[in-house]
Amino acid sequence: MNLWQVAEFLKKNGVINAINLDGGGSSTYVVNGSLASYPSDHCRWRCSRDVATVLCVHQRLCQPTNCSEHGECVDGSCQCEEGWQGAACDTLVCQPPACGPHGFCTASGCICDAGWRGTNCSEACLPGFYGDGCTKTCSCFNNGSCDPVNGRCVCPPGFHGDTCEQACPLGFFGASCAQECQCDDLCSCDPQTGSCNTTLPVDTTYTLHRAGHCLAKQMLTSWRQEEESHREQPYLTEQSWLITTLVLSCLLLASLIVSCHQVCRRSVTSRFPERQDYSYVPLQDINGAPSCSAKTRKGSLGVEDSDSQDEIWSPSHSGRL
Repeated sequence: MNLWQVAEFLKKNGVINAINLDGGGSSTYVVNGSLASYPSDHCRWRCSRDVATVLCVHQRLCQPTNCSEHGECVDGSCQCEEGWQGAACDTLVCQPPACGPHGFCTASGCICDAGWRGTNCSEACLPGFYGDGCTKTCSCFNNGSCDPVNGRCVCPPGFHGDTCEQACPLGFFGASCAQECQCDDLCSCDPQTGSCNTTLPVDTTYTLHRAGHCLAKQMLTSWRQEEESHREQPYLTEQSWLITTLVLSCLLLASLIVSCHQVCRRSVTSRFPERQDYSYVPLQDINGAPSCSAKTRKGSLGVEDSDSQDEIWSPSHSGRL
């Protein structure tokens, strides 16, 4: 058996490494730790001899031995994994520009950038989707569209906000609500077209009504306060005016009493015209007697009545009592 035959025999028995001395009877063979052959010299039954040559038996190796970590070495040839090719399994099957400008090649095929899809990354995300693989759903309201890459909402004219959920503020319209209405009297316009001939929603009209009422009330209050601040302050306080009014009322009452007294005296004089030059003083008033007696005896008074208790004084008879 030559060396090649020995090598083939050893390979069939699973041998990877074998040691050959010098051929012939000097070769030894160990199976499962037991000596199976002996040298042909005198020590063949008792011991083995030192080796002089080495015979290595193994499978053929690949270059590189690990097949670039993308395959398996089989009988000296690399069997590449899916997506890899070449003798050393070091080349991708997918090669640029297979994935176009919106993707890159990998062992599993094209990996698309955010916002793109398809086997060669040539198709944009469908409306309403965005992100890697177009798997995320947009959340834009009022017919807003989202950016296929980051999902940011692009609002139609008349709306704004992160999700286009808000209408333009009153007085503004257009894309991003950046344009100002040009209506007379600063009236609001259509938030989408800017037209001044528009009908506002019911809730907006109600809000405007309440806001206008509040603003008008605040303006009236402010105007009144301003008028009060510019009005001249009175010289007298409220208490001073009250005291003055009471004093004047008392004076008026006293004047009325005096006037009544004078009217009473004139009525007496008119009843006795012949006594216009006389001054009539009831004696009871002088003596402190009640004046009602004078009224009971009023009909009996006369110039000739000497028994009367009343005293009549005349300028021509100043000495008579």
